Amino acid sequence: MIEAEICSINKRGQKLEDLQKKVAYVLFSGVMLVLLQAFFCLALVGKVTNTVSNNSHFMHYSQMYFTFCSMLLTVFLVAYYIVKIYVGIEQRKLNLGKFIQDNLILLPFVFMLIWALISTYKSPYFEKSLYGAGYINEGYFTVLQYAVVFLSAYAIRDEIKWSKEAILWSFIVMAGVICIIFTGIEITNYKIPTSLKSGVFNNSNHYGYFLAMSSTATFGALVYSNRKWQMLLALLLLPFNVFQLLACNTLGANIAYICGIAFLICSGLITKKLDWKRLLVACALSGVVNFVFEVSGRTNMWSSYVELFKDVKRIISPSSGGGDSSGDNSSAGTGRFGLWKRTIAVIKQVPWFGKGLDLYHSNNIYDTSLDVSHNEYITMASNIGVPGFVMYFGTMIWWFVRAIRARKILTTCDLILLATTFAYLISAIFGNSFTYTYPYLMIFLAMSMQKPQFREYKYKILQESNSLENLLKI
Repeated sequence: MIEAEICSINKRGQKLEDLQKKVAYVLFSGVMLVLLQAFFCLALVGKVTNTVSNNSHFMHYSQMYFTFCSMLLTVFLVAYYIVKIYVGIEQRKLNLGKFIQDNLILLPFVFMLIWALISTYKSPYFEKSLYGAGYINEGYFTVLQYAVVFLSAYAIRDEIKWSKEAILWSFIVMAGVICIIFTGIEITNYKIPTSLKSGVFNNSNHYGYFLAMSSTATFGALVYSNRKWQMLLALLLLPFNVFQLLACNTLGANIAYICGIAFLICSGLITKKLDWKRLLVACALSGVVNFVFEVSGRTNMWSSYVELFKDVKRIISPSSGGGDSSGDNSSAGTGRFGLWKRTIAVIKQVPWFGKGLDLYHSNNIYDTSLDVSHNEYITMASNIGVPGFVMYFGTMIWWFVRAIRARKILTTCDLILLATTFAYLISAIFGNSFTYTYPYLMIFLAMSMQKPQFREYKYKILQESNSLENLLKI
């Protein structure tokens, strides 16, 4: 009788766990839908009027696609946690203290969301800050969409063991297909509507930041992949990624790719997973494509680097000459320094809550001539205030510290995801893409975010050691 009751309890527990797993698969499918957003540069092209913001702005179809995806994800995410809580209660495994301890890294994000909401209420144009006002459409509702994407990817990263690899390779293959098609268009000089090539990325800068991530991910896959087919696929796709990255002619994206490679090398040395032969092959492929581009005169990347170094020197030593010492005419190879300086001036005027989300150019009552600052970090500080930015930056440092602490148990997939995330964070210094490529950062950041499991890893070793000692005593 007791055995039958125990068997019945075990079956019920298994059914509950199966239900939780099935809901997790549904949530995973929602994340994959967001990941496939980039295919909109090959599919639906166009824009519609954003009627919410006084009929004065528009939204691309890709932004609408992302909105609908985030709405679906919200339903899936709520369903997942309802089932998870129910299963925990039924199996008496619900431990609130451990849950908070494992997810402490989310607290700065929660604070940032609350602070952004306060900033939105204090905005001089509340409606536009709430819904978004320009081609970026970076209103508070969009910020909530980012949060849903992040939390969804964060929830499944350990729930489904193969989710990280599936997300990574889906991104690599998708980006590879896009790069091959656009490379064919470049080579054949096929005439296409400008909006088609922009698509989800809107312009070459946003496309460049996407390519910085895809090139870093493909480079890392070539260096670290354990399976032969993965290595061969990465070998095929890397030249197309680098070709498009250079054709895009975006300095910030190019610098991000170089920093991504440096991150891969350093992390590989630390974890002792670096394959020097593959690294040399990947570097050689990138170098050959770069050399061909420079010789053909298709890009002015080298001259942009020269200009960048001159601008840095001018800022460090204004007395050295070479332009306006005030920095307004500095270019950083990309025409950014003047915008950064003027945006920082705006931050000084409204340091606590900022000027409100998505208020720039004609909407910016603090500087009506100010365009987007082309720096995600100072843009965030000007939008929601310095405290909100500090929480964001603090989370990124926490993310990096956790990765270092977990270095002994990081997989090669973890290393690639970390490097891809890092590449975006570097590109964000030179631009702010938000809706167009920011969802990818949210997915990769969540997937590469390590749990505080280093302690558990040491505890597991201790348990195994104690078990061995007990056996020897017996």
